[in-house]
Amino acid sequence: MPIPKEIVNWGILSEIVSMDEDDPEFSKSLIIQFIDQAQTTFEQMQNQLEGPKELKALADLGHFLKGSSSALGLQRIAWVCERIQNLGRKKENTLPEKEFLVYQSTLEIPNQGNYYDRRIGDDADDETYLALIARALEQARYEFTLARGELSSYYGCEL
Repeated sequence: MPIPKEIVNWGILSEIVSMDEDDPEFSKSLIIQFIDQAQTTFEQMQNQLEGPKELKALADLGHFLKGSSSALGLQRIAWVCERIQNLGRKKENTLPEKEFLVYQSTLEIPNQGNYYDRRIGDDADDETYLALIARALEQARYEFTLARGELSSYYGCEL
């Protein structure tokens, strides 16, 4: 399944924003909490990649951030975090080439050509999965920057 084109699923976020009627700062506080949570989780992932290199811990961190980003409608971050989760569990053996992920979120993504880089075999070692997770983490950070920019514009302040 290709990465979603839209950074934010505004349908999901608007449901959360509708709760602002009772508390005008409710949705914004959830977003701010997510931003802090995401930055901490990215640091924990980086520390895992540089230190213990435990695939299970990386999978768990990917799963955690996938859930919270998905709940807020931050679907591109959620998509990348699901890749981290699956790679950490060795349940996925590819990651799309960078040019299909990094550039504009509205990029038309073809279902052909070099969308996926070379598949790794079933006998791949942990280092191969760790390298793919490192690429996915770089992408997750990029998607985070894009989402933060869109949300800052929406709320009219730097988040």
